[in-house]
Amino acid sequence: MVTVVRAILICANIFSYALIARAIGSWFIGAFRNTPLAKVYDFLCAFTEPVVSPVRNFMYSHVNTGMFDFSILVTMILVELVARVAVRLLIMFI
Repeated sequence: MVTVVRAILICANIFSYALIARAIGSWFIGAFRNTPLAKVYDFLCAFTEPVVSPVRNFMYSHVNTGMFDFSILVTMILVELVARVAVRLLIMFI
């Protein structure tokens, strides 16, 4: 059980770090478009987009944030929340 809990928390942390790196990379993408860092940024976008996209679509249709895109921040919060709930449920039922 401890291994499963650690795996859930590690996966959540890796995904959160990928989201942070994607957010920071988006500020500088124009500066390193034709470098190997662009491939890392593209990988981060491909890795995180399946989770970020539904959050972004929900926020655009239900929350008016103006020109700011908080979907990555909201996704980070949701990933951490889901991981903690999953861990609590595992501990409670085992």
